Amino acid sequence: MIHIKNIVHDKRIIALFLSVLIISIVTILSMNSNTRNFIEQWNFGIKNILFTGYGDNRTANKNITIVAIDNKTLSNSGWLGRFQDFKRSYYAQVIDNLKKDGAIIIGVDVLFSEKSEEDESLAESIKNAGNVILGFSANEDLFPIKEFADNAFWFGYFQSEKNLHNATVYSIIPEQKWGRAFSFTILQKYFDSHPEEVNKSLKIWGALYPFKWDAKNRQVPYVSMNARDVFINYLPEWSHFQEISFVDAYNRNYNPLFVKNKIILIGSTATALYDRFNTPQGIQDGVLLHANMINTVLNQKYIVEMESWKEIVILIALTFLLVLFTLYTKNPGYQIFFLLVGFIILFGAEIWYFATFQKILVYPTQLIIIVILTTVFVTGYKYFHEEKWKRALKWALSQYLSEELVVNILDKFEEVKLDGKRMNITSFFSDIAGFTSISEKMEPEELVHFLSIYLKEVSDIIMEEKGFINKYEWDAVMALWWAFDGYEKEQTILACRSALAQQKKIQELNVQFQKNHGFEISVRMGINKWVAVVGNIGSMGKKIEYTALGDSVNTASRFEGINKLYGTLICVGESVMEESKEYFIFRKLDSIQVKWKEKPVFIYELVGEIGKVDTKKLQLIEQFEKALELYILGDIIEGKKIFQELYEDFADSPSLTFINRCGKLIEEGVPEWWQWVYRATEK
Repeated sequence: MIHIKNIVHDKRIIALFLSVLIISIVTILSMNSNTRNFIEQWNFGIKNILFTGYGDNRTANKNITIVAIDNKTLSNSGWLGRFQDFKRSYYAQVIDNLKKDGAIIIGVDVLFSEKSEEDESLAESIKNAGNVILGFSANEDLFPIKEFADNAFWFGYFQSEKNLHNATVYSIIPEQKWGRAFSFTILQKYFDSHPEEVNKSLKIWGALYPFKWDAKNRQVPYVSMNARDVFINYLPEWSHFQEISFVDAYNRNYNPLFVKNKIILIGSTATALYDRFNTPQGIQDGVLLHANMINTVLNQKYIVEMESWKEIVILIALTFLLVLFTLYTKNPGYQIFFLLVGFIILFGAEIWYFATFQKILVYPTQLIIIVILTTVFVTGYKYFHEEKWKRALKWALSQYLSEELVVNILDKFEEVKLDGKRMNITSFFSDIAGFTSISEKMEPEELVHFLSIYLKEVSDIIMEEKGFINKYEWDAVMALWWAFDGYEKEQTILACRSALAQQKKIQELNVQFQKNHGFEISVRMGINKWVAVVGNIGSMGKKIEYTALGDSVNTASRFEGINKLYGTLICVGESVMEESKEYFIFRKLDSIQVKWKEKPVFIYELVGEIGKVDTKKLQLIEQFEKALELYILGDIIEGKKIFQELYEDFADSPSLTFINRCGKLIEEGVPEWWQWVYRATEK
C-alpha cells in the first residue's frame, strides 16, 4: 500500500510538481506583454555574443570586392571632392574601368533618385556594362531616375530587417511585395552568370526551411519555419573583404585580380556619410551588410534557429533534472554552485551547438530564468520542510560552537576523527594587559560579569568577520581564519579588520568599565599567517577540541606578547602585511627573534585602514621607518636623533623603545659585526 506521507516526501514527485510550476511561470512571463520585451532583449543580447565570437571559420569570399567611397576618396589627396559634389561621371568612369577588367556583377549601393547634369554619361556606362544592379528604397519611395532604370541590368531594395528590441540588423528578407532584396538580386544574377556554381549552391546543409529562388530551386534556409528572413553570418573583426578605394577605381589604380570575375559592390564607408547600421559586430556601413549577406550564401555558412518544439522539450527535461538534482544536494552553497556550473555548462553547450551546427537557441533567457526559479523554489522548499530539524539543532549547537563549525558538522555529517590537515590559516591572539592585577581587585561575581561583557563584544566582532573562536583562557582569546572552507584570499583582511574593530569597541567599553569598576583596559593582539595543522585533538568519546597546531600559531601568540616591548596594540607578521597592505596602513617595527625560535621574523604594527589614518600619524610612520633604516645600517646616532624627535613630538612608544636601545649601543659601542635583529627574552 502506498502511503500519502511517502508520496509527499518523494523527491521525484516534488521535482515534478516544482518543474511544472517553474515551466508555467516561465511561459506566463514569455507571453506577458510587460515582461516579453525584456526577455526578448536579453535573448538578442545572447545572440549578439554568439554572432560575434563563435561559429565555424568565417572568411571573406574572394569573389566579393568592395569599391569603397572612403575617407581617402573624400580627402584632399583623393581630389574628387566632397560627396555632395560627386559627379555622376565619376561613377561612370569607375563602372567603365570595372567592366574593362572583367567584373561579373556591379552592385551600386547608392540612390540615384534625383537628376543631375551628367546623367547621360552614367546611363551610357550602365548600359554598356550590362551588369549593373541598382537599388531602391521602397519605404521612402525613392527609385533610380528613368535614364538609369531603363539601362540597369536589374534592381533590388536596400531595406534590411532592424530588430524591434535593439535596432540591430540580424537578417534580410529575400523577397517582398515590391521585389527582391539588393543582395539577393546580385546573387541571383551571379548564379545565372555562373551555371557551374548552381550545383554547389544546392549543396546546403540543413536547409530545413528552404527559400526557393526560382525554377532551378536554389535554396537558402530561412531563420525558422514561420519566418521569411535569412540570418546574415557576419564576418568576425579579423576578417575583411577585398577592398578598392573609389578614387583608385576611378584612376584604375588597383590589382585587376580583385575585379576579374568578381561581384563588385560600390558603396560608402567614409565616416562622414552616415550610411551605417547596428549589427552584432558593432556599427557597420550599409555596403558591408550586403557584402556579408552575399558572403553567407556564397560560403554556404547559414545560421538558423533551433526548432521551437525541440527546444521546449529540452527545456522541460532540463528543468526536471535541475530541480531533482538540486533537491538531492544537501549543502545550500553547493546547491547554488552546482546550479551556476550547470548553467555555464548549458551555455557552453549552446556555444558548441552553434559553433558546430550553426543553429541558435530561441529561448536562452528562459533557461536563465529556469535556473533562477529552480534556486528560489528548491531553497524555499528545503527551508520550510527538509531543514526544520537542522535549524533547531543548529540554533542549539551555535550556543556553544561557532556558526562555521556548526554548518560544517550539520552539512557534511562526517564522523569526527582525531586527525588534521595542513592549511594556510591566519591565527589571532589577544590578551588584556595587566589582567592579573585587575582580577585581584574584583569579586568573583564581578569578574565574571566583567569578562562576559568584554568577551561577548570582541567575540561578536570576530564572528562577524568570519573568524572561528577556537578557545578562551580567561581574558585571552584565540581565533582562526579559514579553519573551514571559504574566505581563503580574504582571511588576513578579515582578521585585520576584526582587530581594528575590537580596539574601537574596547575604547567604547572603557567608558563603561571606568564608571562601573574604576579602571580601563588595554588589549594586546597578535596576528600571523602561515601553514598549520588544523583538526581534532583529545580523547575520542571523552573530550575533543577542534584547534590549530604549528609554528605559525605559536608565532602569533608571541606577536601578542611582543607588543609589550614596543608599547603597541596590534602586532602582525610579514605575510599578513603583504596580503593586506592595499587595505591597511602598517608600520615596520623591527626584525626579531622570538623566544624559543632561531629564525628572525619581520614584525609590523597594524595602524588603521587606508584613508582613515590622519596625516600626522602618516608623517610619524614615515619618519620612524627612516630612523629604523638608519638603525639597520648601523648609523645609531642619527637614528636616535629622529627617534628622540618623534618621542618628544608624539610621545611615540616604539620610538622610546629604540631610544633606549640606541642609548645602550652608544654607551657600549656598536659591535664590529652589527646584527640589528632583536632577540626577545620574554614570551
